[in-house]
Amino acid sequence: MRTRRFLVVTLTVLATGLLAAAPAQAGAWEETLLDPPPARVEAGVTYTFGYWILQHGSYPFQGGDLGPTALLATDEKGTVVDFPGTAGATDGHYSAEVVFPHDGRWTIGSQHDVIMPDALVATVTVPGEVAIAPSMMTERADHEWGPVRPSFPPSAPDANMGAPQEAVPGAPKALIDPGQVAPRSRQTAVPDESDAAPWLFLAGGVVVAGLAGLLVRRYRRTA
Repeated sequence: MRTRRFLVVTLTVLATGLLAAAPAQAGAWEETLLDPPPARVEAGVTYTFGYWILQHGSYPFQGGDLGPTALLATDEKGTVVDFPGTAGATDGHYSAEVVFPHDGRWTIGSQHDVIMPDALVATVTVPGEVAIAPSMMTERADHEWGPVRPSFPPSAPDANMGAPQEAVPGAPKALIDPGQVAPRSRQTAVPDESDAAPWLFLAGGVVVAGLAGLLVRRYRRTA
């Protein structure tokens, strides 16, 4: 009985720790913004889609190398086609060669392996037009853009996200003015911890699964 109680307490503590670690991973997120797209797209035709990946919807990624990026197009049957991106001369800006293999309705999202990507960037009717998704951002942190800058879409009626008030670790102070950003989001940018969080979840899951199996075996023996 004491062994069973110990295992139950241990599993509870581990599960609580994993749940508490979740916000740190979720805190590193981005918004992907398309450049003005072609007026009309057709199946089988190659188009160049420019896009920005902006940490907290406000500035290029501040945690180092974002690594390979891509646009993902998903059709109504769940078929996914990825269009690898090429980094441009301006930080945070990329371009991808896009070819829709068949007619239909497609949803475009972004893909990379560092921070939480943007699942809904635009919807495309083939043949037809590209409809850029409204932004869920209500406010963005200040950034000193040069002549090359993103085309920010209008906010959705139910937009409820704002860039964090605190400065991003490692970011030049001139990029962010906390006094101009309302604390509308509890998410915080933790670039250094985002790489470690997946390993924490994996290791914790293995431990929890092992202890759960041990608990079941001991319970059966007792019964």
